[in-house]
Amino acid sequence: MSGEIGVGAGDKVFEAALLSQRWERCRDQLLRSTATFAGISLLVGSGWIGLRLSNSRLHWADDSSASSLAQLSGALILVQSFRGDPNRAVPSLWAERLGVQPATDLWRRYGRSMWWQGWAQDGGAYLILASSTFPPQLQGLQRQRVGSMQVLASDALHRQQLLQRLKTNQVSTTSVQTDSLWASCLHALSEAPGVIWNADALATLSGTLAPLLQQGREGCVQLRLQANQLLWEGVIGRRPLSSLTMRSSLSSSGLIEASSDQASNDLNSTDTTSSELTLLQVDGDRVDLILGTLLSRQIIQAPLEEHYGINAAMRSKIADLPFSLRLQSRASGAYKAGLQVQLPLTGSAQQWAQILKAVSERLDSRGFQKLQDDRVSSEREAPILWQRRDDPDPTTVGGWLIIQGQKSPVMSMGFGTEPAAQPFLSTQMPQNRLSLRVKGDPQRLTQIGLLGGLWPKPVRRASSLNIEVKPLKISASSQLARQSWWRVSGSLTLTPDS
Repeated sequence: MSGEIGVGAGDKVFEAALLSQRWERCRDQLLRSTATFAGISLLVGSGWIGLRLSNSRLHWADDSSASSLAQLSGALILVQSFRGDPNRAVPSLWAERLGVQPATDLWRRYGRSMWWQGWAQDGGAYLILASSTFPPQLQGLQRQRVGSMQVLASDALHRQQLLQRLKTNQVSTTSVQTDSLWASCLHALSEAPGVIWNADALATLSGTLAPLLQQGREGCVQLRLQANQLLWEGVIGRRPLSSLTMRSSLSSSGLIEASSDQASNDLNSTDTTSSELTLLQVDGDRVDLILGTLLSRQIIQAPLEEHYGINAAMRSKIADLPFSLRLQSRASGAYKAGLQVQLPLTGSAQQWAQILKAVSERLDSRGFQKLQDDRVSSEREAPILWQRRDDPDPTTVGGWLIIQGQKSPVMSMGFGTEPAAQPFLSTQMPQNRLSLRVKGDPQRLTQIGLLGGLWPKPVRRASSLNIEVKPLKISASSQLARQSWWRVSGSLTLTPDS
């Protein structure tokens, strides 16, 4: 998989946002950042803002923007749409593909029309403009006509590669199921700011995080700014968007359950009373929402069963458990932050005891030693803590504690820190049955060096990130289909002078 999207191209996309010192321009550049929105949408990574999907079929003409985007979909792995604004500075991509003066002239005439930026698995971004607004006198450009659009490549080689991919992956608009989720995403992308991506884009952008993000292999979102908040909503899934048809698969309530204003209010009303040490907190109703892909791999299953006695039945039981995790900063020690995780202890206590015994034996054999926490009173169970044997600077590397609760015991675990002594496990998700909720502080994560990669300056300085995921209501009888599609809505609170 090529890494050019994540390195060279990322530098170009974020250049203006990183150099800008003015708040208004940073907001505008953030909206133009492909990797920013793709990354956020994939990690917490979609619902809808203004994407009104209904059970009626969508129709498009062969020369429409949606039809052209359908043809480009086979050749590109990610496409982002923008609305022109002659009062803003000319985007750097325009100047690179058209030349400085032609770009300036066309940007002023383009008005509020839509334009697009596309990515393949190699090379720089493609600039995509409506042919009706493209000056015929512009010559010597590396452009390719696709339906009603002009696609401009970075050089002759990438134009030829695009042409070859278009021929290899031809999409006939007459064969497109125009009542599919994919068709609706393309239609929305032709009319409003947003982004659509496929599994190749996820793998390219997220790198080693990809196994944790498989719920968002495919997706589309729409974006908007509200005061100092960036809001996004859309639909994500593990299967191609074209595989879900609205007419046959969606429930009668459609995709919209609340207005955009209500959705943003829900995000802003989430609980913010967590510890000042908490950098990131994730609550979910099933462990497999983030570990499902890993738990399904033989390379993971074999050692779990061989060394810890966690067989297929136990893995399935763990995968279905609700969980809460939080990343907390550490003021001193070998680790900048530690991860605390809590799960309910359900099922056989004896089976859990055997697993913990196996873990203890494994740690002991690999150079760790068990500690006794003398601070714990005799009235409650002491945590099991571990440090590396013969460490000249003894540091707790982790441990666990079973917290006895009213309903069921809670397994509290610590990695790089001690386990939490008090339960923070979210036993009930908020209304509308949220499946996953993420809250984070990007600014503090950046300060301690835990938010690197592609994020531009406005994201690194954002004071809060909120994401909510819930199932997409569909009437399909297949459990696989019902578990393949999700709504996600999110907000990022931007800070001035970023």
